Amino acid sequence: MAKILQYQVLQIVYPRALSLFLVISLLSCQHQQNLEALVPTTALAILTTENVDSELPFPTLSWSTILMPFSKNQTGMLYLSTAQTEIQTTKTKGLKRITRTQWGGVQFEHFQDTKGQKWVLAQIKKVKYLAREAALVEEAALGFKAGKRAHWITALSANQLQFNYAGLSDFYGLKGDALAGHCHNVTLKLQPKAGQIQGQLQFASPLRMNEKDLAAILAIAPGSARSVVPYFGTDGTLARLKPESAFLLYFGRERSSQAALVLPFATNTLAQKALNELAGNYGALAPINYQTYSLQPVLDVGLNALNIRQATLVVFERFLVVGASENLMERWIDAVIVGNTITRQLRKPPSGLWMRLSTDRDLGFLIAQLNQTLNLQLALPDPLQWEGEISGKHWAFRDAANLESHDQASTELWQKDLHQGKAKQLWAIEAWNQCLVETDEQHLLALDLEGNVQWDKKLESSLVGSGTPVTRQELGQTLVYFSTEKAIHALQSDGQEAPGFPLALSIATTSGLCVGGREQFLFYTSADGRIYGLDKYGQPLSGWNPGPKIGTVKQPLSYFQSATEDYLLALTEEGEFHVLDRATQAHFPVQTLKGPFFSPPQWQWDQASQRMVVADGQGKAQVFNEKGESFPLAITAGLAGATQFCFVDLIGDGRKDYLATNGAKLFLYAYDQERFKLVFNETFAGNITGISAAGQKENARIICSISGEHQVWCLSTKGEVIKGFPVAGDHFTFFPQQKIILTIIDNRVYAYAL
Repeated sequence: MAKILQYQVLQIVYPRALSLFLVISLLSCQHQQNLEALVPTTALAILTTENVDSELPFPTLSWSTILMPFSKNQTGMLYLSTAQTEIQTTKTKGLKRITRTQWGGVQFEHFQDTKGQKWVLAQIKKVKYLAREAALVEEAALGFKAGKRAHWITALSANQLQFNYAGLSDFYGLKGDALAGHCHNVTLKLQPKAGQIQGQLQFASPLRMNEKDLAAILAIAPGSARSVVPYFGTDGTLARLKPESAFLLYFGRERSSQAALVLPFATNTLAQKALNELAGNYGALAPINYQTYSLQPVLDVGLNALNIRQATLVVFERFLVVGASENLMERWIDAVIVGNTITRQLRKPPSGLWMRLSTDRDLGFLIAQLNQTLNLQLALPDPLQWEGEISGKHWAFRDAANLESHDQASTELWQKDLHQGKAKQLWAIEAWNQCLVETDEQHLLALDLEGNVQWDKKLESSLVGSGTPVTRQELGQTLVYFSTEKAIHALQSDGQEAPGFPLALSIATTSGLCVGGREQFLFYTSADGRIYGLDKYGQPLSGWNPGPKIGTVKQPLSYFQSATEDYLLALTEEGEFHVLDRATQAHFPVQTLKGPFFSPPQWQWDQASQRMVVADGQGKAQVFNEKGESFPLAITAGLAGATQFCFVDLIGDGRKDYLATNGAKLFLYAYDQERFKLVFNETFAGNITGISAAGQKENARIICSISGEHQVWCLSTKGEVIKGFPVAGDHFTFFPQQKIILTIIDNRVYAYAL
């Protein structure tokens, strides 16, 4: 009785001092208690923190918060204290006793606080249970008196959260959780100010994990994986293979997520042997070749808990990957080819065990739920990344903030498999918001920006060159002009030919179709070495049917008009550069250059600059004025050899810049006042097979493809790789306004957001 009076007097006279004293002394006392005996066996989690709900009836006592299952999909809060002082609700200011009940030899006090909220309190010796729900207090008190123990709990100190992994996973109905059945508990050391998490995961048995295996898996694992965790499955499928350090990966979110299991082996031969064994046991279907890999579909691999049934098997180096679908494994291969792997995202190799946890599934989901339910106020990234050392059954982990990606995963919008053959080329028609794709079976398809086929046109022969969109004001629409080996076409947006088209060609074209000028003239060269000209309706131009004979031309023609003159630019395979006027006359004598030539002649003709440019086979740009006077510019840092070239204003000073490639090297040159200088040069893993660019200054984007590596890269004018690149692709086109890039590999079209 004296202790009770002393507590009540001190609470009034020295409230703050008493609070501090009790927090320090009672906490130290509490954590010497055996929590296994104090916490109900059905408890989901326990939180020991000084920041307990300030609205508790006895805020000066130290309370641990216990998360309890209350009803289906609902939880309740039970508060536990081992303070030495007995509580008397009738003598505590502001509390109103409602009733007192007794059950199983334990008294339960029902009372109401100053805000009208009802509470239930039970005290057994020095152990106190408090909750708003009587059922929670009754379960806890009677279980304690009966000597029941929560065996998942281990010792705790202040500011820690510990939860029953299997129990919490069961409560939320999680299925296919690779960790739940093999982990005893998870303890988090909370540091709310820093928003950081450290802690420990206790496994049911010692974890065997090979760090070299993990590092090698991360080197082949796509960076788009949202969850990467160890896998402990010992079902029939894996028991025979006996892999160690197996890892389970998930891609996508929630219902759209797909799993893949990575099994390491000592050699590629053993991995291939395991694939053959699985295929033999689970119904092998016909293998599929994709890129340089072989995909082996099977009827049912027996991993139903992971939602992997009709699996697809692929061997990467010494690893066997069991994927949930053919599509998933094709995307995995794409990521490996272009280097979009987890290793590439990490600043340094992980130390010990490393996990990535998506907050929408399994352990990451449980952490996110506890953060919300217990109001932990942790700033959780999505996904979480943890690393740390393993000691026996214990994994001491910490936030791997230093492992956050330098690169942002590319945003794949969609992919489309074509059934009309392999894609050969594609180009963007911005006026239509469509992309045209030519296949090797002579189909021309129009895809909208969501990947839907708008129309499919069977052509009489293969395209020569690409298409040119032309706005026809009198028709009120944009047509796309192009030529095949046998005809000239002018298509409307619905895939139908414009009136008067197609035009049959008696002699095959070699250069494709050039459209230009205010009158929208059409020019092309044929196998007879002559140039032909038509008006926009397909009618022959005077003097151009046929036009002059200049030799074989395979590079596209260029045509433009100044205020008073017409210029038609043609570059023959023999290196002759012709510049003709509308009347078929030469503006200046034919200039002979040394090839081979990978790009057509290009030009700029305005107030800022008047020049025509040809990239020769010596790593130089030959620059011509209207009189044919010329000078060379080195555009590949002195490297000799054939050069791809793109003439476009990226710096934004009004003068076009010189974007060039030589093998695996990419160069950007520009004028700074009157000085011609190198802006950047970059070297890639393979030869560059295509370049394009658009935009200016910070909005400029330079795109190049490396078909040998199945990669498409995107850079700024500083030579910096844009986040999310490279992406998978052999050829590309892009929509600058919509900031979408489309790529093709075999019969698949990919769309990515820039």
